[in-house]
This record gives sequence, structure tokens and C-alpha cells, in this order.
Amino acid sequence: MSNNDKKTLRVSIIGEPNTGKSTLLNQILKKKYAIVSRKAQTTIKKTSAVLVKDDKQIIFTDTPGIMPHKNKLSRATFKEASNAALDSDIILLLLDIQKDKIDKINLIVTFIKSLSIDYIIVFNKIDLVSNKHFLENINKLKQTTSDHIIFSLSAKKDVGITELISFFLKNKKFSYKKKVDNINLSKDSTYLEEIVREKILDNIHDEIPFNLKFVTEKILQNRDKSITVHITILLTKETYKPIILGKKGENIKKISMQARHDLENNLNRKFHLFIFLKVIKNKSANYKAKL
Repeated sequence: MSNNDKKTLRVSIIGEPNTGKSTLLNQILKKKYAIVSRKAQTTIKKTSAVLVKDDKQIIFTDTPGIMPHKNKLSRATFKEASNAALDSDIILLLLDIQKDKIDKINLIVTFIKSLSIDYIIVFNKIDLVSNKHFLENINKLKQTTSDHIIFSLSAKKDVGITELISFFLKNKKFSYKKKVDNINLSKDSTYLEEIVREKILDNIHDEIPFNLKFVTEKILQNRDKSITVHITILLTKETYKPIILGKKGENIKKISMQARHDLENNLNRKFHLFIFLKVIKNKSANYKAKL
């Protein structure tokens, strides 16, 4: 064991779209590491962040939502979730207590069991249901997964999260791994792009596909310690451009302002954010940033 090693637990957060996986990750870390939107499948790539408690570190990974359909799981999300799960010590299966049905839950549990990895089941959004509904769902789940621990919480209201972290620290086996530091988000292009994408999803709604491509052209630290960021949004159709721009540029201004506000609040730095639109008709064309 080297001086750079630390007691480590790796946790993958898995569940259907819109169960609150990104919200839970952000609440655990008390910082915005993953984007949150009402649209399904807003997490395109897995996001990892580290919680440090005394001599221990817990590495949480937020994964794209698993999408059960006709007794099958989406192949793409299955692969992404599997890769994250296989690299973890324990899976946190996050369920929406309002919407998730027993048949879907059993399908996901069967998938998790096939990986032969320890897991716990966590019901989210308990603040949105009555006590009767809550107890009914818990009892139904206990009938099919009686051998596993079930937690309940509200990620949005920060209820039950302290108890969940405590459970990990006191009851799960930590192994020595290399110490991991959270990335410098102010210089991480993926993080900056995801914040902009979240604001597009919030403001444009259904007219624009959620899997837009982004390229960070410039990240520059200024003398006053502020950060200048240039991000280009790559569009596959000319018709998308006026939708994102909005009347007299109102949409793009709102998106830019909200993204900048989030970045400044989250990272305690002043940001100068510039968003550009570029139409690329050939979807396979490689666009390179001018960094």
C-alpha cells in the first residue's frame, strides 16, 4: 500500500430515466456534477465524482437510464450500465416510488443479479407520495427481493441521504485503491458542455434532439481569475438553428445566461460564456476544436 492509496468503495447508480440519478449524485456531493432535466435520457455519458469522508473515499458513477421495453432492456443503455457496474463494488438501484412497476423492477433486478455484484435498492421521491402508497410499494418489493436492503429517500429534498452515506461507511467493505481527486470542473470541457445542454433541454423542449453534439473551442483563464469559454453546438439540420436562437436571439441569450449563472454559482468563479451554432450537414464529418 502506497501513501497515495485510500480506503475506497465504488458505487454505480443505475435505474430508469428520470428516477433522479443525477439529482442524487449532485445532492451527495453538494455540487452539480451531473445535469438534471425533466426530459428522459438526459445523461448521455457516465459521470463520476468522489465523496471523501475522513480516511475513506466513495466513488459514485451516474449512468444513462436503463430503458425496459417489452421485457427487454435497451441494448445501448444496457452496455453503458454494465460497463459501469462491472467496475464497481456495489450497485445502487434507484427507483421512482411514483412510477416504477414491479415487473420493470424485477427485470432490472434480474439484469443486476446476472452481473454477480452486490446491490442495494433505493426508492426515490418519497416526498411526492402518501404514506399508504409508500408502504404498498415497499411491501410489494419486499415480496420479490426479500434478501436485499431497501432504502427510501428524497434526493431533491435531501431527505435520507445522510443515512444512505452512513450505511456505506459502516456496513460495506472498503479496499485500498489509488486516491482519486475530483476534476477541476472549470476546465473540464465535458462538464461545461453538459451544463449548456441542460439549459437547452430546459428551454427548447421537444423540437431539438437531446443528443446534440458540442465542441469546446476555448477555455481561457483571465488575469482577474475569471474564465472565458467558447462552445460550439453542432447541428445536423439548418432548421434547428432558428429554434435554438429564438426570436431576436431570445432563446440563445436565455440559455447562455442560465448556463453562466449555474457555472458561477457552482464553481464560485466568474464566467464569460459564448455559444456558437454550426450546421454540419454530413453527420459523419469530424469537426475539430481550435484549442
